[in-house]
Formats: sequence, structure tokens, C-alpha cells
Amino acid sequence: MNGDDMKKASTILLTAIVFFFAANAISQNRIAVIPFQNMDGKFEYNEWCYSFQDSLAKALYNADPEELSYRIVPADSVEAALADLNLDPANPQYFTDMWKAISKLNVKKVVCGSFIVEGGSMLIKAAVYDVKLKLPHPKYQATNIFKDLDKAYEAIEEILNVVKPGMM
Repeated sequence: MNGDDMKKASTILLTAIVFFFAANAISQNRIAVIPFQNMDGKFEYNEWCYSFQDSLAKALYNADPEELSYRIVPADSVEAALADLNLDPANPQYFTDMWKAISKLNVKKVVCGSFIVEGGSMLIKAAVYDVKLKLPHPKYQATNIFKDLDKAYEAIEEILNVVKPGMM
């Protein structure tokens, strides 16, 4: 092989590699995990909104750290989109208004949830939503998860097992 042939071969190889990675990035599902909705509306429970979001996003990332099936949108990007519209997870209008923020994130799917505290226990639910339809997928909904407040984070594993297949 002479110098020109080597140059052509390396150019073709480099182009193929670039196309492979570009195709992988384009086909990959971008997923946003948004803060859970505080159905009680009590200010003292607002920390749960963000801690559930963070814990579930980390669990989803750890389930696919190479991001072969999906890519989790960073929490600060989600936070910025919500802050632009001054959205508060404790506000009853949060669920309907969040779609305006989600449209800025360029995602295919959203994982969101809600909780309510009653008598020292928490009722938690979460689902994978299709962004185009703004509806939860019927198969990927974790509903009616009851936990004592001191064991609320155990729900993350249960939610992960239900929503992760919906990321593909």
C-alpha cells in the first residue's frame, strides 16, 4: 500500500467510526427524571420531591452506566428548565405545567412520580411518560407503593424494576 492508499483507508475508517458513534447517539433515548410531586403540598415534604428524583436518576444511571440503551438528562438541566417557568413540585398545577419545561429538554420519555404522606406512611407512585402523548405507558407504572417514612427510599428499587424496561 502506498501513502495515498493508506490515507484513503484511514479516512474511510475514521468516517465509519464517526458515523457509528453519531448513529448511536442519535438513536439513544434521552430520558428526564423530574422531581416527584408532593401531593400533600406541605412544605416540609418538599425535600422528598428532589431526593426521590435524584435517587431514581442515580439508580437508572447505575442500571446502564455505559448509556447503551438510554441517557439520563443531568438533574441541573432539568432543574434549569423547571426554574425558567418557576415550577414547584408542591403546586397542584405542577403536573400540567411541567410539560412546558419538558419540551425544552429534547427527551423522548419522562419518569415522574408523586407521593402523599399519611399517618407516618408514604404512598408513592411513578411512571414512564411518552412525551408526545403526555400519557403514562400502561405497562411501566409503579403504583400503590406503601412505605413507612423511614423506609421510603426502598421504593426506588421497586420503581426501577418497573420503569427501566420502559426506557428501551
